[in-house]
Amino acid sequence: MKKNTQMDSLLLNSIEQAGMAVCIKDENKTVLKQNNTCISLCGQLENKVCNDHCMAIYNTDDSQQWNQWGNRSYPNSYLHDDYFDVTLLCSDQHITTILQPLKQKHAEAITYYSTMGLSKREIQVISKAIANLSNEEICNQLNISKPTLRSHLNNIYRKVDEAGGSLKYIPSKRSHR
Repeated sequence: MKKNTQMDSLLLNSIEQAGMAVCIKDENKTVLKQNNTCISLCGQLENKVCNDHCMAIYNTDDSQQWNQWGNRSYPNSYLHDDYFDVTLLCSDQHITTILQPLKQKHAEAITYYSTMGLSKREIQVISKAIANLSNEEICNQLNISKPTLRSHLNNIYRKVDEAGGSLKYIPSKRSHR
């Protein structure tokens, strides 16, 4: 029994220290338990059915072999006016949601690329790429054409390479649409 208590304590401490939001729901999406971070993001939802934010992602995901079982990961998801990596652990009885905030990680990435001699506009472009926006979304948000975006991206890649840096903060599967 003592080992489980130590593990529970270690798990809860690591989640709290990382600023992660955790929510456990039953198979009907009724919230059973939330940690304080989750309550501050979503409000007090215990004993209420939740179909918003992370559950909206879950409800529209038809890519799973077993609809209500298994783990799912949704990186760089925009929820609650910010970006989170969303992980869902699903069993026949429970859906556990873990939201990992990305604000600090995005800031670290921008700081990293700011040392590479990028222009102000190139920093704007790379910040959108870090947030995993598609090329079309970047063009729309920055009000630029696709050829202009391609030019900015090529300049970014060249400057980062010349500075001896890497593209490690840009999602590897970012959409190039």
